[in-house]
Amino acid sequence: MKCERFAEIIEQGKRRWPKRPAVIYTEPGGEQKKISYSRLEELVFSRCEALKQDPSVCVGMYGTSSLSWIVDFFAAAMASKRVVLLDSSQSDEVTQALIEEYAVEKILPENPGLQLSEKREPGYEGYVLVFTSGTTAANKAVVLSQRALSYSAWNGQAMLPCREEDVIVGMLPMNHVFGLVCTLLWPLSNGACAAIGRGMRYYGEDAEAYGATILVCVPTLLNYLCAVKGIAGSVHTVLVGAAPCSEQLLNEVRAMGRRISFGYGLSETASGLAISVGSDDPFAMDLCPDTRIMISEEGEVLVQTPCMMEGYWKRPEETAQVLSDGMLHTGDLGYLDEEGRLHLTGRKNDVLVLASGVKICTPEWEARLSKNLGPEIALGVSEGKLTLFAGDNADRELVLKTVDEFNETQPIPNRIGKVIITGNKLPRTATGKIRRWKLEEYK
Repeated sequence: MKCERFAEIIEQGKRRWPKRPAVIYTEPGGEQKKISYSRLEELVFSRCEALKQDPSVCVGMYGTSSLSWIVDFFAAAMASKRVVLLDSSQSDEVTQALIEEYAVEKILPENPGLQLSEKREPGYEGYVLVFTSGTTAANKAVVLSQRALSYSAWNGQAMLPCREEDVIVGMLPMNHVFGLVCTLLWPLSNGACAAIGRGMRYYGEDAEAYGATILVCVPTLLNYLCAVKGIAGSVHTVLVGAAPCSEQLLNEVRAMGRRISFGYGLSETASGLAISVGSDDPFAMDLCPDTRIMISEEGEVLVQTPCMMEGYWKRPEETAQVLSDGMLHTGDLGYLDEEGRLHLTGRKNDVLVLASGVKICTPEWEARLSKNLGPEIALGVSEGKLTLFAGDNADRELVLKTVDEFNETQPIPNRIGKVIITGNKLPRTATGKIRRWKLEEYK
């Protein structure tokens, strides 16, 4: 059933699957507990009534995934609060700035001591604000309606169905749209069970502990689960997305006898746009229902979807730059094959234009350099020169030797002209993408 509001999802759960487990979680002492769909409805609607009495217009969701987080998230949106999904892994300084910028008057489920905004700024009550990954610019708040998020969960079900007996374990943070839609809204919209992951320490054990049947991963998490044999025997399907993934990694999962699908979406489209389900090529993605994709003359993927954002919060000019007549300029490069399936080839903003006019596709070059230097490298521009940034206390001699050998294969105008050893990890998003714009801070 296609729901348009969170209340419909919660009410449907009680009506259709009252005794089935909706959420499984683990108490601090290690005891597993299950909450039925009927009980979840009681908790959410009771909390919603309490929040309706609260004068705040805007609330911020903060902290790791928990039953309280889930209940408060649904209840706050249903109580017509503007809900901002804050990232508790960020520094207090960054979080405090966001609280003030977005006029957050209340923190849920519990305030760890952050100072609340004294501003009262109405607007988009009942909507959810999620942040872009910030790979090429500072994070922006994307305004998503309950309808867009609910439809995104329906899209996922139309392409890759989960069953009532399925358990989807949530290891991804719910403050990111991929984790929110695929590990919470997707299962709860379809009578499946959402299992709350116990944190990074238990990544390799959670699938087994919860009897998970579906795993939702970003590539870095999937790589770890493969390495530690954390894909339990109960798992029949793995959905990976949010970042580029190697075919080798996907084939490794296939070799285990699991179904694996690669998904594509953005924060601006409430996640799902396309997913690989019916082709031998894991990167040939079928379009989700009611999704329209065009390819521009420059090869950019342009998208129209019922899951589209309302815009960026208080950034009308930036919204207009990417969203025109309902068509989103994604910044991704790709093409449609003869079967109408989408293939991604890179990011527009991952293309560096050198002084010579030559365009460098950074993922392609970084893949070649990483064969010797490992994954903790990135290309950018510093002082007008094409620069290799190497993190995590890289071996300078090896870096310089590798760069020299690489440069010998390139014409002089295209060569790497500078090397910066950062001495620590490169700046990445929660899904593992390089925050390329942050590289400019290294000198």
